[in-house]
Amino acid sequence: MTLIRATDASDTMDTVSMLIAAYCQRTGMAMDTLTSYLQTRQQRSRSVGPKDAERHEVAGMLGTPRPADDDQEATMRFSVGQGYAEDGLMSEPDEQRLFTEACLHGLRARLCDDVDSLDNHLPPHVAAMARKVAAVLEEPQPAPA
Repeated sequence: MTLIRATDASDTMDTVSMLIAAYCQRTGMAMDTLTSYLQTRQQRSRSVGPKDAERHEVAGMLGTPRPADDDQEATMRFSVGQGYAEDGLMSEPDEQRLFTEACLHGLRARLCDDVDSLDNHLPPHVAAMARKVAAVLEEPQPAPA
């Protein structure tokens, strides 16, 4: 059962990655940059980038017109995105979630030595928190006694 849950979690994280990639692609990120952020060397299934399903869901979240596609899956994914936006799941940010996001972005930026990238893709308040996390991680920590 643990393995089933772990693979379910992995599938969920893959979905999250593709939704973020679809958003990045939509906002003009170059495909080679997107591919490097998706770390395609680590998992072949990510190399194709976001699918139409993720693009339809992002369009629903952002309130943009649904692409002209009569596919039932496209309509369902677009509706799911609309539901997230309309039900308030994207309205007021949860402070715990924002803090977690900032920690993850700060850690990633510090590990990649790319703290300046935080200002390119994050809301200013999350980028500021992520910079603080990255700064703390830069300081050498005393070894435990």
